[in-house]
Amino acid sequence: TVPTAGSIAASQTICYNGDPAAFTSVAGTGIATSTITYIWQSSTDNSNFSNIVGANADVYNPPSGLTVTTYYRRITVSTLNGIACQSIPTNVLTVTVQSVPTAGSIGSDQTICYNGDPAAFTSVAGSGIVGSTITYIWQSSTDNTNFSNISGATSATYDVLSGLTITTYYRRITVATLNSVACQSVPTTAVTVTVQSVPTAGSIGSDQTICSGGDPALFTSISVASGDGSITYVWQSSTDNITYSNISLATSATYDAPS
Repeated sequence: TVPTAGSIAASQTICYNGDPAAFTSVAGTGIATSTITYIWQSSTDNSNFSNIVGANADVYNPPSGLTVTTYYRRITVSTLNGIACQSIPTNVLTVTVQSVPTAGSIGSDQTICYNGDPAAFTSVAGSGIVGSTITYIWQSSTDNTNFSNISGATSATYDVLSGLTITTYYRRITVATLNSVACQSVPTTAVTVTVQSVPTAGSIGSDQTICSGGDPALFTSISVASGDGSITYVWQSSTDNITYSNISLATSATYDAPS
């Protein structure tokens, strides 16, 4: 009699270079006392199928490292008195291989003051296989080596909270989800938020007393200021030692109050 094909299960989706789960089986049958074996076949176009060498059990576990969507089916072989008869092929199983998502890119490096508020990062969106849902994972690091996920940061853009006190590196991973299978891209190039240390004020000297309409002596710089980058100064004046205003064009280490 014509052998029955039985059936196999189940179609699945994996990430690029992933490892499909083993297929399960409802065994095929042949005439009583015949010996049952199987032929597994695969195809990348669901039209031209080729036998898989060595795959003759009722179940089959595709090897790890699949990089292209592949179709599988099984044929039951019933052998009696040296005569092998084949069933029609089973239903076809599809192992859909997601392409590697693209990372996209995020905005450029920036520098802020200690305890400052970085500008929100901009985005060139990542992409995945057609039909997939795109989300993101944002990560941060203080050494540009060991990155940790930022809780709740799953959008294309990210705005770092105000109050950053240490230079921090940020990157983003694109996640493409198809049939509940989430595949990740490589991370984007990291963006650096450089946090300047708090400048030291230095000191100026010293108090003095003058006559009305007089000419104060030049204020000296007792100790210079320090900080990251180029140092300039803002001089301020006040008549109540509470409310201070900037003195226009006074940007040097010393200041000579006008007569």
